[in-house]
Amino acid sequence: MVSDPDFAELKATVIKTVMARRITLGAFSAIALIVILLTKISYLNPLFYAPLVWFLLTFPFKYLIERQTNPTGLHWAHAGFFIAEIVLITALIHLMGGSEWIGVIFYVFTVIYANFFLPELQGYLITGLVVLLYSSLVILEYFGVIPHRSLFPPYEAPYRNLAYNLTTILAGAAGVYGALSYTVRAFTEIYARKNRALRARERELSKLSQRILSAQDEERRRIARVLHDELGQTLAAVKLELAAGEDVTRAQGLIDRAISQTRDLAHSLRPPLLDDLGLGPSLRRLGRMVEEAGNVDVRVRVEITERLPQEHEGLLFSAAQEALRNIEAHAQARHVEIAVEQREGAIVLVVTDDGIGFDHAAVPGLGLRGIRERVEG
Repeated sequence: MVSDPDFAELKATVIKTVMARRITLGAFSAIALIVILLTKISYLNPLFYAPLVWFLLTFPFKYLIERQTNPTGLHWAHAGFFIAEIVLITALIHLMGGSEWIGVIFYVFTVIYANFFLPELQGYLITGLVVLLYSSLVILEYFGVIPHRSLFPPYEAPYRNLAYNLTTILAGAAGVYGALSYTVRAFTEIYARKNRALRARERELSKLSQRILSAQDEERRRIARVLHDELGQTLAAVKLELAAGEDVTRAQGLIDRAISQTRDLAHSLRPPLLDDLGLGPSLRRLGRMVEEAGNVDVRVRVEITERLPQEHEGLLFSAAQEALRNIEAHAQARHVEIAVEQREGAIVLVVTDDGIGFDHAAVPGLGLRGIRERVEG
């Protein structure tokens, strides 16, 4: 099954190929019209009206292709365009001499495109239809079922020569287009294998990124333990030692402040609440810390009730923390709301404020890129 980005890319590419035909055939029809006007050749000359009809076919099929919403429908709409091309080319070959001339090569781009863009079965179906229609045209002309229109009336008609006809069918149609179909399909399979390998590497890189984030989260927890348990206890011991001296009130106040700051630092790296009680209480405490530090009202709304995996909770907490830093530094906001919601099977973090806002394109360095990379990783 093709993922949505792959489908959108395939659809855009198919539309481009149809537009390329439209431009080419439109230019050819315009040139043919100029030649007809200058030389007084009949407008019924197939070299003029066949490309014109082919040009007009691109409009309904482009519309049909644009309306497709899944790969299967897109492939069949594209196959329908190829079939219309084949029928038109076969009619053009018949009108311009049948097997007498090189009109058989007109199918070449249809076969190439079909075997490159369509699934294997449909690609071979288009190739088989080319061989069937051209062979049928040659055979029907040979037996006189349909009239032959010769490009060279004064000369001996090759279409009456059985050996010539068999050669054009076997070597020209079946041989050339069979080999062409196989070759294009082989290259398409190589291209598909490379794409699959690339996607596998991308998935592996994504997993590696997750492991790196998990390692970073573990390191934060380790630092938090060191700061809280070891440094905090050391400062507390210093406080007790100073308490035995005289006039140490100021020193005690400074040490109390250091202990508080150390605890806050530990909590900012990895709040114990995040491991003990989960994301909701940790975000609420983060909101209270921001409120105490500045003139900002922070509301926290967490709609999920179940615990998330540790790495997910850590990621959401870090994203909210970075967003609040941006708001404090740049937004000039008075009110902030942090919401964690569940939408269509996904966990969504929404941070809104009443600040001055900013231009996403003009201000790339507010930490949003880091948040995006962590989430997408």
